Parts: sequence; C-alpha cells; structure tokens
Amino acid sequence: MKATIIGSDLLEKNGDVKFLEINTNTTIYNSGADLLDYTALFDVLTSNNITEFHFIWTEVDSYTPLEEPFRFKEILEEKCAENNIVFTDYIVPMNSITVPYIEDTPNKFILRQSYDTTALVDETYCADKFEFFNLMSGSQYIPSTYFSGSSLQLDEFNNLDISNPNIPNVLVKAKSPMYDLDLYPALYKLDDVSELIDLKNELGSDYLVQEFIYSDDNIVDGRYSIIRSIDIIYGSELDTINLGGYKQSTIIPLNFSQDEFVLNTKRLNQKSRIKYISKHIARYAGKDYHTDNDSLILDYTGSLVDVDTIQLGDYIKSINFQDIHGNNAGALDQTLLETYGWEATLPQLNETLTSESSSLDNMVSSSVDTIYIRITLEDGRTWVDAPSCTYFIEEYNSDKTRFEKVNSMVVGDKLIVTDSSTNELTAVAITSLEMEHAQKVIYTLDFEPSDLFLVDVGDGLFSVMHNGCWCPWNYCGYYCMSWGCGGCGGGFSKI
Repeated sequence: MKATIIGSDLLEKNGDVKFLEINTNTTIYNSGADLLDYTALFDVLTSNNITEFHFIWTEVDSYTPLEEPFRFKEILEEKCAENNIVFTDYIVPMNSITVPYIEDTPNKFILRQSYDTTALVDETYCADKFEFFNLMSGSQYIPSTYFSGSSLQLDEFNNLDISNPNIPNVLVKAKSPMYDLDLYPALYKLDDVSELIDLKNELGSDYLVQEFIYSDDNIVDGRYSIIRSIDIIYGSELDTINLGGYKQSTIIPLNFSQDEFVLNTKRLNQKSRIKYISKHIARYAGKDYHTDNDSLILDYTGSLVDVDTIQLGDYIKSINFQDIHGNNAGALDQTLLETYGWEATLPQLNETLTSESSSLDNMVSSSVDTIYIRITLEDGRTWVDAPSCTYFIEEYNSDKTRFEKVNSMVVGDKLIVTDSSTNELTAVAITSLEMEHAQKVIYTLDFEPSDLFLVDVGDGLFSVMHNGCWCPWNYCGYYCMSWGCGGCGGGFSKI
C-alpha cells in the first residue's frame, strides 16, 4: 500500500480556515512531531495486516532543527516495534525528483515524505500553485486569488479589505516552489481597489495575488502563526489519515517594529515582512555562515585583519586543545567523531592548550538582509552576529564546553575567550541575546591545518571560533570530514 505525507498550511479567519498551500516533501518540526496523533495510522496498518513499514524521506528537507535526530522517524520506528512491524527507511538526496522503487505488496506500507515528479499530487497541485488554486476556485476555504498564466487564469480577488490600516492586506507569492526567499512572499498595504488593479497588471505570469489573511486567532505569544496540518493519503481510493497538526510561528513578534516599506512603494520591506511570514526566510542559515564584515581576526603577527579584506593563503594565529577523549579541536582526527558534545572543562583545556598558525584555504560570502542576534556579555561588551555563527562556549550551570550556534545559546551560557598575550582560556557569561534587524555581508571561512581562529571581542580578548560545517547533507556541527559521520549517517562534512 503506497502513501504520501501532505503538509497543508492554513490560517484561521471568522471561525473557518483558509488553505495557503499544500506540499509533499514537507518539513515536520521535531517539536511538532510529538504533538501528532499516530493512533489512526497504526489502526489502519494493523487492520490491513501490514508487516513491513517502508519510509522514504529527504535529507535536510524533512525535519528541523537538523542538529537533532529526526523525531518523526523515531516515533514511527518506535510504534512499528510496538506493533511487530519491520521498519525500514530510505534517505533521498536533497533536490532529488524521484524516489527509490519499492515493490508494492499487500503486507507493505510505503510512506513517502519526499518529492516524486511522477506523482500527480506532487507535480501538479504541490509544484504549481496555479493548478491548486484553480482546482479550489469557488471554495470558501481559500483566500481570494488572482493569477493570469499561459494556460490558467483566475480572478476572484476584486474586493480589498481596508478595515485595518495597521496590517498588510495583499500578498504576492510565486507560482512554483523555487523562488527568491528574500522577496517572496511579498506583502503590501494597499488603500483602494485601483491600487490592487495596478498590482495585478504589473504582475508577471509566474506570480499570484491574494488577500492577506489576518486574524487575532492566528497570534500565538505575540507572533503570527500558521497551522501546519499533517495528513497521509494512501491506497487506491486515496483515503486520508489526519495525524493532527501544530502551529508554526514567525521568528519575531508583531511588536518588533513599526511596519516599513520599500522606498516609494507600498510593499513591506524585509525587516517588516518577517513579522508575518513563518517560512524559513533565511535559507543562508542552512550554511554555516559564522563571521560578518564587522569581524576582526587575529593574524599570526598579532595584528587584526578585517574579514572582508583577508585573502586566500593569509596566515592567522590559531590555538589547539583536546577534550577528555583526545579529540583535537584544531585538527580533528576523522576517526574521532565526538566533537559536537565536547566533554571537557576549562582547566583540562588549558592543560592541553597550544599555539599554532593556520592559513585561509577557502571562503564563501553572502549579503543578507534579515534578523540577527545581539550578544551582550556580563562585562558590557556587545555585538551583532548571524544566528548560525558558531562559538566555543561553557554551558549554563555546567562546566562542560562545546561549540554552539548563536541561535541555540541561552542567557547564562559563557563565551570562552583567550587572551592574545597569555593564550589562557577564560569564560565570560552572556547576559542578553536580543533579535535585531541588520544588513550584513556574512562569511564562512575554512582555515587549515588548524580549524580554529580567533575573533576580536575587545580589550585584548578573542572568541574561539571553528571552521563551518560544510556537509551538504546535514549541518550538524561534527566537523569530522568522515564518510562514517555520526551526524548524518554517512557523507562528508567540511572542505
């Protein structure tokens, strides 16, 4: 029996819901997986004498956060064991358009959480929003919609809601899944129908215009939220199992700032649209960009060099130390894979501390307009970093040390710093982590042979930073460059 997971995004309005889109290859949040109800699914399996459960999922796309195990898969596997069903999973590479062939027999349940170009629901109604809203035209369960393509047209958006001048009322989204996340979905505050008509006329054939659905029912803890419904379509009759759903909120609250607009337009700028869009608007975070154009790196002479002027082959000052397993932070042995947890204490690290030099082997950069995080230390020092920036820290209320992304730090964690003259490692507590909008050029740097580099935080102290994880499958933080990497179950990690 073949089956497909469908993720539907909905918003509430006037006691009903409105479908925003449906997707296969949908992402299931780890925290959301525990909120789903698996009873109906396993009732279907046991009543149909299913003895084999085959689960096909897409690496990087199927769940988040990636630094954790795939919780939805874990639950399926646990419940299969409880029901004496043999569980097998198949990982499909990111951006794959086909799935492994598995012979369909009466005792098998083949569940797909990945994209298959040969499947009608994927290729037609999920990959093409024109097709989906054309199918749903006339329904009360979709937003008022307009589009004009080469083969399909729809014009059911002719009345503009101007009852609340403080919120956007029009949304523009792309027809197909591959689009610029820095621009779309785009939000507008229009004042009259004539402006709506002008926007329709300006619109290209690859975009649609919809009413923006706003209701206080969609606000959770001050953040705008969508409902993510998880359903399974299965069998020849296309029966449906609803697993339930959860709410997915924006990364910043609605009161973060007043709405601002792109110059000479009524289109919300990036800073403002983030308040209303719950999608992953900053895909750069999938790469381990960890240094920005404000950063000063300590070079091998003891001078500071701007990250935006450093050149390939330039030498920098580095350090190295070991954890209790003998793992070197600066040049990890590929057979030692326990770097992400780092079982060590500051005294032990200082005992093994050595000075080294390294040179810049590779770098990538990107200009990103999004939300960053302001870090403030107990001594008053403060700066802004990308959420994916990776520091060496001491855990809050613990003496354990590890590498951690800014977005996963908590107040009370301690940033480990080194004195440029003594090299001694010390810890300074983080007293504040605040969101802040900024436009920055951010970088991923690869220093070799030592992976550690030192970034100035003021007064002769330097944070300890590690090369980014370059793994194309799973940005896990293992940094091990091993085909047996425990972080992604295979593959490689960094350049």
